[in-house]
Amino acid sequence: MVPEEEITPIRIKFTKTGSLMYISHLDLVRTVQRIMVRAGIDIRYTEGFNPQPKMVFTPPLSIGVESLCEFVDIKINSPMSTDEIKKRLSENFPDEMRVLAVYVPTTKLSDIAYTDYIINIESPSIDENTENKVRELFSGECTVVKASKKGEREINVTDYIKSLDVKSSGGKMSANVVLCADSENYLNPELFIKALREKLGILSGDVKNEYYSVMRKEMLQKDLKVFE
Repeated sequence: MVPEEEITPIRIKFTKTGSLMYISHLDLVRTVQRIMVRAGIDIRYTEGFNPQPKMVFTPPLSIGVESLCEFVDIKINSPMSTDEIKKRLSENFPDEMRVLAVYVPTTKLSDIAYTDYIINIESPSIDENTENKVRELFSGECTVVKASKKGEREINVTDYIKSLDVKSSGGKMSANVVLCADSENYLNPELFIKALREKLGILSGDVKNEYYSVMRKEMLQKDLKVFE
């Protein structure tokens, strides 16, 4: 077997949209693993009593969030061109997962610093003045309670926002927001939405008349270059 340090990593960029936004990150990992087997890609496994495929994914999404920029890094035992890997994966991916690119990376997944999201909200409480209220809300301190395995704590959502562009009219609002996404300063977009709900009364819980969607558009490095 080729020594680990001599194996070149391969990065796969793909989408996860439509009904697949409702699968968990663990289900996504299992799905990709099965696709690799079905596509005949000889992926590297860990050693020991319970071998696991050596796949490293980008930060997991919450259930209900779509993505145009999912990444997974793999290593394979048998030489295969990136074009052949892309062809085989494209033939086996489900309709709502599309392979965008397969290549040898020049960056590390740890280089991801920000995530660019598109958030669309429909609510009777939204009008042309809502966008100004949102900008004002996040121009200063805006605290919400963040729950984690270590318990609950208050955070200032504004500290995690790199940029924000928002438009609203006629019961609809669209926000293009870039949030911190590194391991030390990650903000789930649901906390951004939670701030809108608690501070501005947007999304009161009326499921018949309110709706929102979240799309992960791009991942960015510290210099704001698109991560690849």
